[in-house]
Amino acid sequence: MVLMIVAGCRSQQITEPPVTVLKDGKSSFQIVLPDQYDNAGTETHLLTAAKCLQKEFQAASGVLLPIRKESSMEPNRPSIFIGNTGMTRKAGFEPASFRDFSYVIAAKNGNIFLAGNDRHRTGSKKREGYSGYILGSVKAITVFMEDYLHTRFVMPGDTGISTPERKTLELPSNLERHGNPLLNFAAGRGQSLMYDYSNNNYGRGSYAVYGGHSYYTAVPAEKYGKSHPEYFALLGGKRVSKGNHLCISNPEVQELIYAEMLKKLDAGAETVELAQTDGYKPCECERCKAYGNTDSPGEKIWILHRALAERLLKERPGKKVLIICYPPNAEPPESFREFPDNVMIELCHYSEKVFQEWSKIKVPQGFTVYIYNWGFYSLPGITPKHTPEFVENQVRRFAANGVRGIYRCGFGELMGLEGPVYYAFGKLLDNPQQSAIKLTDDYCCAAFGEAAAPMRTFFHALHSRLALYSNQDQSIENVRLLPKNPRIYLAYVYSPDVLETMERNLARAEKLAVSPKVKKRLELVRREFDYVKNLGTIIHYYNAYRLNPTRSNFDQLAEKIDERNAMIRSFYDDAGQMKPVPGWQEIQFMGRIEKAMLAENGRLTAPMGAPLTWNIALLREKGVLPGRERKKMEIGKATAPVSQNFDFNSGVWKRAKWHELNGIQLGAIQEKSRFKALYDAEAVYFGIETELPENIRFTPCGQDGPCWGQDCLELILDPFGSREKYYHFIFNPVPGSRYDAAAGFITDVLHPAYDKPDTGWNGRWEYFTQRSGGRWSALVRIPFASLGVKTPASGTHWTLNIGRESFRTRQPELSSWSPNLETMSFHDRDSFGEAVFE
Repeated sequence: MVLMIVAGCRSQQITEPPVTVLKDGKSSFQIVLPDQYDNAGTETHLLTAAKCLQKEFQAASGVLLPIRKESSMEPNRPSIFIGNTGMTRKAGFEPASFRDFSYVIAAKNGNIFLAGNDRHRTGSKKREGYSGYILGSVKAITVFMEDYLHTRFVMPGDTGISTPERKTLELPSNLERHGNPLLNFAAGRGQSLMYDYSNNNYGRGSYAVYGGHSYYTAVPAEKYGKSHPEYFALLGGKRVSKGNHLCISNPEVQELIYAEMLKKLDAGAETVELAQTDGYKPCECERCKAYGNTDSPGEKIWILHRALAERLLKERPGKKVLIICYPPNAEPPESFREFPDNVMIELCHYSEKVFQEWSKIKVPQGFTVYIYNWGFYSLPGITPKHTPEFVENQVRRFAANGVRGIYRCGFGELMGLEGPVYYAFGKLLDNPQQSAIKLTDDYCCAAFGEAAAPMRTFFHALHSRLALYSNQDQSIENVRLLPKNPRIYLAYVYSPDVLETMERNLARAEKLAVSPKVKKRLELVRREFDYVKNLGTIIHYYNAYRLNPTRSNFDQLAEKIDERNAMIRSFYDDAGQMKPVPGWQEIQFMGRIEKAMLAENGRLTAPMGAPLTWNIALLREKGVLPGRERKKMEIGKATAPVSQNFDFNSGVWKRAKWHELNGIQLGAIQEKSRFKALYDAEAVYFGIETELPENIRFTPCGQDGPCWGQDCLELILDPFGSREKYYHFIFNPVPGSRYDAAAGFITDVLHPAYDKPDTGWNGRWEYFTQRSGGRWSALVRIPFASLGVKTPASGTHWTLNIGRESFRTRQPELSSWSPNLETMSFHDRDSFGEAVFE
């Protein structure tokens, strides 16, 4: 796709003189805006862009160009006409006919024209932020400023704009450039108007999207769950509205989905998203099983969505539908090879292999992609992720494969350390054939001016290490080549030599900086780098402590953890909200991550756990050196039959000792748990008490269902004491909701189930639960015969662990009896505690 169509100087018999905008530090030009707009917000945003042009022109030349509406402009004064003015139309341009974010930059009759089709994205009269509009004229202004004033929009806000001084500015008299940006959908975390338009993050265009899943809005469970249970999936013999999974073969459900599509399109959208429920569960009714003549749930989705698109093509010609490619239809369709002319496909995986598969399918309107380049949920957490070369290859792949829309997840969270990559990504979308390395150099020159040289070295040192992560081809298979433990990966990236190189060059840049803007930008880099440097130092001190767990090594580590905690506290106000960066409100520092998430360096795959989660004050108070010794306990012999009651402080349980659960990596926990253990000739018993709010309700998961997705207790028993084989038990606070598996029993490395849990193993065991007064009590009975062992003799050693998962916070809280300082998992055999039978 051509990103910029340039119609340069047309050959004429008589060469006209150039349009002189600035000469010898003087200019007679005025900036002229339209008198009328479709929406009050359109006027506001065009005025903001015009003021930016005015300010940067003055910064470059010392000349302040007046801004006037067309009805009050000076008639004989040369002008920069912005938007759909009468003079723009008189010059032969019709901005109202321009599609999407296309624009024109022209010089004609001594005037300059910067125009696009500026409007609310759906035709609404509601006043919104700039992402609610399509502002081709703003794109024209940013390109004009970049190409002719040499302005660079390196970071959000006024502080992020750099324009060099100049005395002269001339344009060819017959200049006419038509720009047609690659993207008509460019969404993500908005930064500021001019930065986003310059870097092609301008908004959703005329798309109506739902954040990935339209079924929730089309057939909401809260509206139809009780009145029309037949609309929802039949699961386990019952119609279940929880989760909003639909009975897609039901004609009324199909009509509701289609009606939602029409609602958005008839309200002004050009394209509507069509996307199934997240975590999709297929309906098990007979009609759904037969739907589409296929057993594949994903193929059924493709067939349904294609049928809806065909109907839309007939009833709303010119409108388009964006169909998501996401589990269960994460692969291209198999039952057909062509979509109707109104279809786009939304991809969530976008490797070269994925595009090769899609090249076999006709998709007339191309693709959009939901990219995961950034975001504090991936392995690096809230630290930099990718290199300029990575985004260069990615954008070229997108351009070559018909990508017209991008959602940038996590964009902008580290504007200081990731700024060069954000900039390269944005500018490559203007022209994918540019060099990312040259763009990075351009960024350093514009952002850091007199301090550019050491900052080039600073970023080169960083990017050379990020290549390990960036070189992975964003497919699930290749990402697994990286270590799963973020501590291992971050130790490599922020090795002592790299941290020293970055610190030395940043300090040098700070000494060289003179410009107030350069100083402010370096302050942001310093703020983010100090976080990363402290984190890297903690990791190296932790590794030293693990090798030699002495008091002096612990104290050295604890001091850095204290520094980290103090730093994090300084980022937030008393209400726990991220403070704005002083004097730079446009910066969304660290993506305004929640304080609890930052404490662990992110969420999902990012949390590092130990030693960040250690309660340093408590460890100092108790004189404990964490991880130096394994947990040990005794399993007492029952002196009477163990009955089904929950009084664990009297009777047969009275002399058994309580064992407390703590954070899995020795961090503080909200919900406390404790347990006791007994055995008799037939079984081992566990009596467990844990805190659990009374208002929480649970859905039974059946046998071997996803019990771990809600509050649960987990028992891991190695009755052989070898740390090689073990049994895993999970249950919830409701009857009929349990899971069990055996691990380590398959020793053939070529077996497909090697090193995986065997969920086909179903042990004969029982659990009983009771909830009262904000507490959950549980009794577990596991017969020795079910474990394949005899009644343990006195002195027999097992290894085991007891765990608790709580879902009161966004990131599940994990607590365990025996801590795991290396991974946030109950399954690390080396972390199992030791139990001896009385």
